[in-house]
Amino acid sequence: MHVVVVESFKEIQDSLCVAQKSHDGSDERVILFLKMAPGIQLSAELIKQIQMSIRKELSARHVPAVILQTTDIPVCFRIWICIFCVYAV
Repeated sequence: MHVVVVESFKEIQDSLCVAQKSHDGSDERVILFLKMAPGIQLSAELIKQIQMSIRKELSARHVPAVILQTTDIPVCFRIWICIFCVYAV
């Protein structure tokens, strides 16, 4: 669901959204990783725009707790996001 909203931004080339459980498993937070378009850096202003867009198009509950820039999004040989790579982190 985040993909539809997030990747509508021309500054974003790819994204991956994951849930991170707390140590005791009682809570979780959502982390959004963004691969930016060439020459673009993630800024505080862009983070605010993304948060507002997700809140408007989805809901406040869908807004990630953390938004981070990454150099790449792992994929497997079939061009699917490599979920096993994410779980290993």
